Amino acid sequence: MNQETRPHIIRFFVLVLLQVLILRQIQLGEDWLRFAEILIYPLIVMMLPMIWPSSLTILIAFIIGMVIDSFYDSPGVHAGASTFSAFVRPLILQIIAPRAGYDPKQHLTRATFGMTWLLSYTALFMFIHILAVQLLTVFTFYYWGELLMRTAFSWVLSVVIILLADLVFNPKS
Repeated sequence: MNQETRPHIIRFFVLVLLQVLILRQIQLGEDWLRFAEILIYPLIVMMLPMIWPSSLTILIAFIIGMVIDSFYDSPGVHAGASTFSAFVRPLILQIIAPRAGYDPKQHLTRATFGMTWLLSYTALFMFIHILAVQLLTVFTFYYWGELLMRTAFSWVLSVVIILLADLVFNPKS
């Protein structure tokens, strides 16, 4: 196993287990918080190296989505959202690119680009991913109010959890 690949494989197992064993079980209440769903598994796709071909990133995202779908009993929802997110990932990275641009060998972390960059990247990526999940779940614009509430609440909670996880597990960066 390549030293470059090992952290991504470990991240895959840890985040998938965290998502399906813990975060899936969390019920935030019966009022307006019932719309919130915490998703942390997209972090796997977010942190894949830029040097990897887009086709490989999209394939990995699809596989991750299928694994999550198998636990959530949501055939194709997370696979579709993950695949779409991986497809638009280069566009997101282009939108928030630093002035000097990216070195393809750089890791997409807070240590490399700073907290503001990580917040922008996480916010954009997660908004697209969560909106795709919600659209594929509801599969209509008829319930647009509920769709927006689900997207907004899930987005805020997921971004906060991802940023807190980064601060806890990477305190020196």
